[in-house]
This record gives sequence, C-alpha cells and structure tokens, in this order.
Amino acid sequence: MANISNLHLELINHDHHKHTATVRVSYRVALSSVERNMTGLRFREKIQLWGADSPDADDFLFEFSSSSFLTETDGIVNRERTVTVGDDVLDEDGWLRPTDEVYARVWVSPLLPIMGSLKSNTINHRF
Repeated sequence: MANISNLHLELINHDHHKHTATVRVSYRVALSSVERNMTGLRFREKIQLWGADSPDADDFLFEFSSSSFLTETDGIVNRERTVTVGDDVLDEDGWLRPTDEVYARVWVSPLLPIMGSLKSNTINHRF
C-alpha cells in the first residue's frame, strides 16, 4: 500500500482585490515493492481542502479536479497541485471569526492496468 508523507498546504497568493486565493498542496508517495513491480500501474489522487472547526465537525471546502499519475521505478513519487479559488470557498468561519483554519487531505488509490480488448468482425451464417 502506498505511503503518503510530507503533506504540505501553502498559501501562494491572496488577492484581496479579486477576492481569490492560490494554494499549493505537495506531498510524497512511497510505493510498496509490489506496487513498484506492477507494470502499467497508475494511481488516482484525491485532494480536498477542509476547514478545522474543533470541537465541532470539520467543514468540507473544496475538491481538486481528478488526477492520476504513473509509478516511478524507484518507488518515490513527488506530487504538487496548485489551484486558485474564491475567498468565499476558504472562508470557513464567516465574518464572526477573523482567522480561518484550512488543511488539505490526500488519498491515493491504485488503478489496475486495463487489459487490452478488441471486438472482431461479425460473421453471418445459420448454424
């Protein structure tokens, strides 16, 4: 099973005039020996942004567009995704609290190689 580490969320830019924020999520995936040796194995990543609301339940804020990646021969994959969203997406506390607490959550899951397939011509005959 792939092991995710070094997960980091970074605010790259906050444009107060356009009311947008650009964030970057980066992480490292270390593949198991079995995963490294599977020819054609790909992984699907799922990245979400959440608002921390302890002691209440955290708020789902945003999900990055779906993406996948190939395995590397050394078993280490460094990933980085950047997105620009509106302030209202990351404003998880509303105007009552001046500071929002946002974190990223990442999942990776294997996509098994797809077997080749082809349909032949059709023969017409009464058997």
